[in-house]
Amino acid sequence: MVRLLLLAIFALGSLACTRADQLSNISLENTPPPLQVECDTCNYPIVMVHGFLASGDTWTKFHQLFTSNGYKWRMLYAFDWNSLNQAGTGNTQLLDQFIDKVLAETGATHVRLMGHSAGGGVCYTYLSDATRAAKVDGYVHIGSSVQPGPAGPGGTEPTLNLWSPDDEIANNGDITGATNAMIPGKDHYQIATSKESFAAVWQFFHNSPPATLDITPQGPLVCIAGKVLYFGENTPLENAKVEIWEVNPATGQRVGSSPDFTFMTNAEGNYGPENIKANTTFEFVATPPNSSQRVIHYFREGITHLNSLVYLRTIPPPPSLAGLLLAGLPKVDKQTVVNVFTASQAVVNGRDTLTAAGSELSTAQYAPPSKTAITYFLYDDGDSQTELTPVGSFGSFPFLNGVDMFFPTVAAGTIPLVMNGRTLNVQNIKSSAGVVVGVFD
Repeated sequence: MVRLLLLAIFALGSLACTRADQLSNISLENTPPPLQVECDTCNYPIVMVHGFLASGDTWTKFHQLFTSNGYKWRMLYAFDWNSLNQAGTGNTQLLDQFIDKVLAETGATHVRLMGHSAGGGVCYTYLSDATRAAKVDGYVHIGSSVQPGPAGPGGTEPTLNLWSPDDEIANNGDITGATNAMIPGKDHYQIATSKESFAAVWQFFHNSPPATLDITPQGPLVCIAGKVLYFGENTPLENAKVEIWEVNPATGQRVGSSPDFTFMTNAEGNYGPENIKANTTFEFVATPPNSSQRVIHYFREGITHLNSLVYLRTIPPPPSLAGLLLAGLPKVDKQTVVNVFTASQAVVNGRDTLTAAGSELSTAQYAPPSKTAITYFLYDDGDSQTELTPVGSFGSFPFLNGVDMFFPTVAAGTIPLVMNGRTLNVQNIKSSAGVVVGVFD
């Protein structure tokens, strides 16, 4: 369904961006208006590497800020890797193959590389080899462990180290010899999604501030594309069905009797691109090709700007670690299983509020800063009561929570999810028909 969106495929220039050797002071005040023309100094593609239990959609905010400042979306690449197999030696080789593919597709001579959290370790390993490092013009180390020096053989790769003292996950701090940008007040995910972080990255790559630090609204239609893949492992699913349904934002119920769009994923798990209504609430339904696997119903806030990273994660089968972790989710008629995903920040007790059906989830028990909670699995443990006690093994992992909540399905209804004053209403779909995911972008 490429349609008119083929115009998003572009001709590349031959000039490279100027990299900053030093990071100047960055102000969020009085920024210029959004660019109305293409960026003429953005001819190196950017490869972004996510962290543990994450996927390429970690970079959605940065992606939209880059395109708001003139980048073409085909210049921005997310590398999906299996973060549950961090010890595997194949990650370096896979990243090298990915970068070679990016260079071949774009005709560029170099890429610029960014790594968040565990992805920073992948990037440092990648850049340790001179042949591989020669393909990279500048590296950004985000919310990741302190290293003895800049990346590259002998510390030769220009490196921006971006970190926050309020990041409770990474063992981070200044890196001697690198360009260091410390941004306080950001949790482990915000350091890879915030405007302040983007401003630092842009300054490093371009030696000038960005034209805008706002994601520019588009409409009445907005281009989207994405990928279907396994949670945690990031294995793409070929021939998965993706349906997009417009829903009533007040109820979470579908507006029409048939989906607005239907896709089948390709060998890389990709679907789209497509033009959908801007700032409109949609349900994205991901049906795996294997009928024994769970259907996932994603409810999303309205998308206001081009987004080619609309990822839909499904549940891998055992014996994978993620499959074993999620195998205990109920699959019955009488209750809904809800997953709340806060895509660009953690939920932190005392700073943020998160409720589901009126029950507070941003408590000291479930949302201490050290947890960096971004995903809540909400379901009943079998007694048809909401007890708000831990369920499953999710509490053993960073980022994840499991909370005992009962959402009955005897009649069609709405489950309101509210984060920091933003409301997302989802359907009380029977868990036998799939898992409901509410995404706060």
